[in-house]
Amino acid sequence: MIPIFTLIVLVGIIWFLGTGRFGRAQTQAWIDRVRSHPKLFAFLDKHHGKFRASVHYFEFGGMFLVLYWCADAWFGGGEWTWRPLQGLGIAAVCALAAHLDELHQLKSGTRQYRRVDFLHSCCGISIAALLVCWQDFARP
Repeated sequence: MIPIFTLIVLVGIIWFLGTGRFGRAQTQAWIDRVRSHPKLFAFLDKHHGKFRASVHYFEFGGMFLVLYWCADAWFGGGEWTWRPLQGLGIAAVCALAAHLDELHQLKSGTRQYRRVDFLHSCCGISIAALLVCWQDFARP
């Protein structure tokens, strides 16, 4: 039950972050509010794009991990062993979700579909898959 609840919460967060409230202009406006703190402002302004890209890694890498957790709880007995076909299927579902997230952003009216954001999401999925594979391989 916990994996399903976690998945529902994660999908809700991804949907919420895909709304018009979290576009580049909106997050830049948040950074502009700290102009009175020059060092903090310079740091946030310089790395703004990196922070935004990292969100895609965490959103869809996290989705992969939660979906793998769900599949492992139902079909794998909770052993967290790497199953390549299961991993590939879950990665495809996550990539589809990343594509739909970009389309959702496009429909928000203030955001656009960015291929680079979709690629960041796919990189997050790949890293999460590698973590599951590695932990299974590294286990004694």
